[in-house]
Amino acid sequence: MALYIRIREVADIGPQYPLGYKIKDVLILPKNFTKGARATKRLSTEPQRTSVRFNLAKFEKIVRQIEKLAQSGTEINPEDFYPEIKKKGGKTRELPLVDIALRKSIERYLDFRLLENPQLKVNHPLILSQKGSAYSPNTLEDHMRTMLRDWTGIDRASSHSGRRSLATKLLHEQGEHLKTVQQILGHKDAATTVIYHQLPESEIKKVLKKAGKAFDKD
Repeated sequence: MALYIRIREVADIGPQYPLGYKIKDVLILPKNFTKGARATKRLSTEPQRTSVRFNLAKFEKIVRQIEKLAQSGTEINPEDFYPEIKKKGGKTRELPLVDIALRKSIERYLDFRLLENPQLKVNHPLILSQKGSAYSPNTLEDHMRTMLRDWTGIDRASSHSGRRSLATKLLHEQGEHLKTVQQILGHKDAATTVIYHQLPESEIKKVLKKAGKAFDKD
């Protein structure tokens, strides 16, 4: 997602601002930038059917239709009764830029960008590679994976690890409502967010250790 963010998503640029720019209060990610939309483009230009599902009422209605066609001798094509393929797509996200440290980092970064290029435009990529152009998806993912593994010391850390850590912190440490976390993560279905509601291994160990001490006292 960060790969496609332009400067316009985080700041306005112009001589009317004392610093040459103004950090926005809300980061708005267009739906064509977010995870679902990009995944669809990588996989195929045409959505592929992987399963066929009906609720009971719909299934019974289809059966009655097929019975009538069969009785009339009409040729039956099963695909005529398949539900429409739902196209996957992204979802516009609005994320308040309230973290002071993050805003300061963006300011330092934009100061540097403007120093390097006084003609900086809002439609320029926010994150640049060493070549001075936008990153490719694979290169940026590799960089993120390397930084996270060096930082955490966990070999399996990936670009998704930070997202998972945030969800775990919000749900288990801060006790935030599931619907709140769903909106922050941008999940269309709360069932996807529920996956992060599972107790982390560290919490399970703590509970079992506490239970063991209780048995020792008895």
